[in-house]
Amino acid sequence: MIIEELQSLVNKEVQIASSLETISGTLVSVDAVSVTIRTSELFGYESGSYAIIQLRFISYIRLL
Repeated sequence: MIIEELQSLVNKEVQIASSLETISGTLVSVDAVSVTIRTSELFGYESGSYAIIQLRFISYIRLL
């Protein structure tokens, strides 16, 4: 159920908070264990880079 809800956010601007960082960008894909986001310009990531975050580490995902 959560996977389907997350898949509805694909191609939308989101903010993802994990135990280590908060990343904003475009949600590219969602699978059973992780999400992939094309990052906005943030410290540690170049604009247009991709971050893969495991679902178990995500605190929240919100639509921007």
